[in-house]
Amino acid sequence: MKKLNSTHAQSSIRQKQIIEAALACFTEKGFTETSIADICRKAGASTGSVYHHFQSKAGLAAAVYLEGIRDYQSGMTRKLSEQESARDGIHAIVYYHLNWVKKNPDWARFLFQKRHADFMGGIEAEMNQLNAEFAKAMSAWYQKCVEAGRLRIFPRDVLISLILGPCQEFSRIYISGYASSKVDDAARGIAKAVWASVGQGECKGNFIFTLP
Repeated sequence: MKKLNSTHAQSSIRQKQIIEAALACFTEKGFTETSIADICRKAGASTGSVYHHFQSKAGLAAAVYLEGIRDYQSGMTRKLSEQESARDGIHAIVYYHLNWVKKNPDWARFLFQKRHADFMGGIEAEMNQLNAEFAKAMSAWYQKCVEAGRLRIFPRDVLISLILGPCQEFSRIYISGYASSKVDDAARGIAKAVWASVGQGECKGNFIFTLP
């Protein structure tokens, strides 16, 4: 059993190395111009090893996308679970998002640019599942804070726009190379603005927040 576990772990490590090499190649040369041979050289892997884990370049590109989403979402939910107050949670969401982009600019750019690429067609079901699980975790935390009277109630689409909309827009500017603000300064300002929007206070209108 130990031998089997060890083999599986080695396979997972090799698979991740290939994914990271593919991301580096796609960033440097673009998806179309990158060849499997390029990825093999970058990963220090044989062609057989790459095709053992991934059926095609398109399948590998889809795996790159999924790995980026998993990394972002798992880190976000873990970070949010560590926060003891609603305000700390809102700040954590903003800071985590922007610092993830800062730490992983190539992955962030790939996620921004390739969401509707042809190679994504085969993983829509998996993407939907990941997003549903992520939304459920985020919604459960928000609902708890709403019930405690610490956060305002908004429809889900408005809520996402208020919290992640500013983060997404700054990230887009940042990875395009046009940001003049430092990430920490931007996170500080955006976090304050988001908290002012969704933090406890009088909220006009009949808003209903529903779990997915």
